[in-house]
Amino acid sequence: MTEEQSRPDDPATWSGPRAEIPPTTLTALIEAQVLRTPEAVALVSARTRLTYSELDARANRLARLLAARGAGPEKVIALALPRSAEALVATLAVLKTGAAYLPVEPDHPPDRIAFMLADSGCSAVVTLGPAAFSRPAVRLDDPDVLAELAGHDAAGLARRCAPDQSAYVIYTSGSTGRPKGVIITHRSVVNYLTWCVAAYPGVGGLTPLHSPLSFDLTVTGCFAPLVVGGAVRLAGVEEGSGDGEPYTFLKATPSHVPLLTALPGECSPTGQLVLGGEPLLGEVVEAWRAAHPKVTVVNEYGPTETTVGCSEYRIEPDDEVPGGVLPLGRPIFNTSMYVLDEGLNPALPGTTGELYIAGVQLARGYVNRPGLTSASFLPDPFGPPGSRMYRTGDLGRWNAAGLLEFAGRIDDQVKVRGFRIELGEVEAALAGHPEVAQAAATVAGERLIACVTLRPGSGAVPVTLRRHVARTLPGYMIPAKILIRDALPLTPNGKLDRKVLFQNEDDHAD
Repeated sequence: MTEEQSRPDDPATWSGPRAEIPPTTLTALIEAQVLRTPEAVALVSARTRLTYSELDARANRLARLLAARGAGPEKVIALALPRSAEALVATLAVLKTGAAYLPVEPDHPPDRIAFMLADSGCSAVVTLGPAAFSRPAVRLDDPDVLAELAGHDAAGLARRCAPDQSAYVIYTSGSTGRPKGVIITHRSVVNYLTWCVAAYPGVGGLTPLHSPLSFDLTVTGCFAPLVVGGAVRLAGVEEGSGDGEPYTFLKATPSHVPLLTALPGECSPTGQLVLGGEPLLGEVVEAWRAAHPKVTVVNEYGPTETTVGCSEYRIEPDDEVPGGVLPLGRPIFNTSMYVLDEGLNPALPGTTGELYIAGVQLARGYVNRPGLTSASFLPDPFGPPGSRMYRTGDLGRWNAAGLLEFAGRIDDQVKVRGFRIELGEVEAALAGHPEVAQAAATVAGERLIACVTLRPGSGAVPVTLRRHVARTLPGYMIPAKILIRDALPLTPNGKLDRKVLFQNEDDHAD
């Protein structure tokens, strides 16, 4: 890296390459691929094998049904479906109507699902089975729906949406106890996928889709193959390809790597292994790469608010793997990443500051949260007039090689097994129990741990509290341990002293 590139007073130097992106949509990219490779295999599962033309026809029929029920641009359609061929068909169908899809995990607590449906203003829920929702449901296994689908034309809809219209909404944990919905536009997704196709040639082969659609990591595994003629296999990482054909691309969290290391080689990719969602240790990569020396490993970083991934640190087959936490690397194209001090001035190289991200991949904002949107998406003082930058809450620093390093969080947001969690939301759920006076949470290793004090006369026990929070929180946000204390320790300034809070976690624990 040159001396000029490392100047701390010129944040524009910390930007990815500029690339011309066509003013198109995710829907148009996939439909163009259908025309190029209609007979190529697009989707594989244990029960289903669909070509591009078959997948497109199914999605078109469902799109016509949804459009007849009001789906259209800037509407939101929820998908309460397990990982399945039906889920992928429904996702494409919603996009074809011009609406945005909202992935909802069917096994999440009913109260949480009801909040997301109401908060997003969703007009319908596509689902399977008899589950009840607060919005009209389109049940894909209902005989009447199946008959209606069979009567619809398999040709595509004439309507088209614009690049700046919403493509999907994903809810993440919120510090106030309310999940927050992130709105991502087609323009943002197209920029990310255009970069993906260039950066990850393996997506043109076979890619497993192993995570829930509500985890935005799946945007890569679901859509990147479908815009270049690759195939998506619906399978867990432990299942392998099932027919002996190797995966060429896999995206997962760092927590998956020890599992991949222990599994047969057919479960790992031959082209690129992309990891993201939490800090990645070089030692973990080295152990896996010993058996897969020809595979490129990429540490990809990006909050949901910046459309899946916005920086990469790449380890090619002949590169040595450094020890410790691997760098976040450099921004992808059309993206800028700034490390700023409290005055929004560029931090000196090697100095820790807060990480801000700018560029076309920024989300539109949060659903029905104008205050939070304006606090998180700020005017970009280093970009053109009207541009914005996202305040990540992550701490970072530029090292001597011009690579961005992760240095922690400025708030109480954490990640457990790749899921982003606001500790405040866990604490709010615990404090909602009538017998809890105070609540605090933290992460120890891969475990979420909570600590509570009880109101006088309370007889609540940890198992009761866990059942209470399970009514409103998804499984990954339920503490592995709940500790009961007489009082929460405070610092001299009167703040919660997390450093000593969990020193004796076996006391009063379940």
